[in-house]
Amino acid sequence: MLDVAFRADRESTAPVYRQLAEHLLALIDVGRLRAGERIPPSRELAAALGLSRNTVSRALDDLTAAGLLDAHVGRGTFVTPRAQGLRSAAHGNAPAAPARPFAWQALFSARVRSLRAPRDPAERIEAAVRFDFRAGHVDAGALPIADLQRAWQRALGRLRECANDFDPMGHPALRAAVARALGGRGIACRSDDVLITAGAQQALDLIARALVDPGDAVALEQPGWFGAALAFRACGADLLGVGVDHEGLRVAELERMLRRRRPKLVYTTPAVQLPTGVALSDARREALLALADHEQIPIVEDDFDAELRLAAPSRPALKTRDRSDQVIYVGTFSKALYPGLRLAYVVAARSLLARLALLRAVATMQAPLVEQMAVADLVERGVLERHVRRTRRRNAERLAALVEAVATELPDARLRPPAGGSSAWLELPAGIDAPALAADAARRGIACTPGSLFFTDADGPPALVVSFTVLEPSAIRAGVAALASLVRARRRSRSSRGSRSSRRSRT
Repeated sequence: MLDVAFRADRESTAPVYRQLAEHLLALIDVGRLRAGERIPPSRELAAALGLSRNTVSRALDDLTAAGLLDAHVGRGTFVTPRAQGLRSAAHGNAPAAPARPFAWQALFSARVRSLRAPRDPAERIEAAVRFDFRAGHVDAGALPIADLQRAWQRALGRLRECANDFDPMGHPALRAAVARALGGRGIACRSDDVLITAGAQQALDLIARALVDPGDAVALEQPGWFGAALAFRACGADLLGVGVDHEGLRVAELERMLRRRRPKLVYTTPAVQLPTGVALSDARREALLALADHEQIPIVEDDFDAELRLAAPSRPALKTRDRSDQVIYVGTFSKALYPGLRLAYVVAARSLLARLALLRAVATMQAPLVEQMAVADLVERGVLERHVRRTRRRNAERLAALVEAVATELPDARLRPPAGGSSAWLELPAGIDAPALAADAARRGIACTPGSLFFTDADGPPALVVSFTVLEPSAIRAGVAALASLVRARRRSRSSRGSRSSRRSRT
């Protein structure tokens, strides 16, 4: 049967039958469906695409009514010469005719067509940022620039001896430095247990490509890191959201979920849950590991912000209690240094690492060599650890300013102080539209992240993810005060609309 390769966009306002009709029209336009070619029967096409027969029939009926398809009882439905003629006309050689755009939409794979990037309502608003509360940003002014320069200079000085070196597992010196440094997290490993990746996002992409087949289920936190959701969805996974409370991932909810469907893997951020900032409790850690061991499900432990813990001592990584090598540990240098440094690492069973290395060789061979050499130098000389200690002290001071400012300016809001990391989960008063508030704030130079970005199957409560790493305490207080004024204005506007509606109903 002809490969129509259609997948409906459930977020589109266009009905599915209309989407299918437009997709078939695009296939005709690029010549994948030619004049006289037979369209599969509606019953077969519906079964192949997972659609109702009525939906397929409506799409075919629309194209038939437009004269692009011709239905013959007992023979089938065919592309008409008129449809081919329209395509040929578009290829006309008249000098004044504009070039016909290539119909890429008809050629994208089903997985790509179904992929949607998270939509931040404030991302396209161009305005000078006065108060930067965006999650994932760092205080660039606090970077140890002199130390970074020296590390990069030393790396370049050694380039002649290793310019031709490449290893899909990563630069040996950096892998060895990571293995030694992870002893501080309680993880006993050797360099052969470490794979260097071009950022934690590439690590998640490699894991997804190695383990997830289209239609597999993946369990992940809700709210949770949308980058992980994107990586798993890109491999055709069905996402199963598991709730989060003050103790982290609700393991009992995950256990109940397993009675209905078994996921291929579980993704979690136990040290500092993204975005709520809670730490997975000891009891739930043990329960999660026991459940995963019993069900033989791997756990992806994303330890992205563990170095920036605020409480001491921090809980040990899940990987430290991994007795059967089923925890896939992901760490990164980007949070401790700066987001543009795309270096991270995976610690996992060597059989899995070999597959990940093969997949990354297909894509990029290895992470940039000079950056790997420089970061190994920073780790070995203790520069990174000293910078992290200074950052933790600074973050603790700024978080205190954020907590105080929210309590003063937004007493009806609820801010959950995180166990670490660089941002906090701010639940807004009931009835506030968080994405609209974030867009409104962006127009006034207040940059923040709506909590709805972190939900895959629902908007969740009205919330913002507010970073406290970029601004000085005084600027944090001023920025929260400006944000609070917008919240109050929205509440007044809603109250005013309610009063007008009430008066109209009485009259």
